[in-house]
Amino acid sequence: MLEDSKICAFLTVADKGSFTAAARHLGITQPAVSAQIASLEASLGVQLFERGRELVLTPSGESFLPYARRIQDAYQLANATFCSVFSK
Repeated sequence: MLEDSKICAFLTVADKGSFTAAARHLGITQPAVSAQIASLEASLGVQLFERGRELVLTPSGESFLPYARRIQDAYQLANATFCSVFSK
């Protein structure tokens, strides 16, 4: 199965509103989620979340969100197309 764990972590944190809730949903530890987000931010060269009393997307995070969704959609389409072809 094709997947990008950093994109998945980013989208889950954005959806759930916290690193802890995202970790619980993904079945991994909160430090693992934090590390994936930090790695993604380093790769992109931008901060994606404002970390404070509330966790909110930065303007860069807001801009990246539709790209991340399209990336995840492409992985899902590829999985649906190729996993069904090769599992026969």
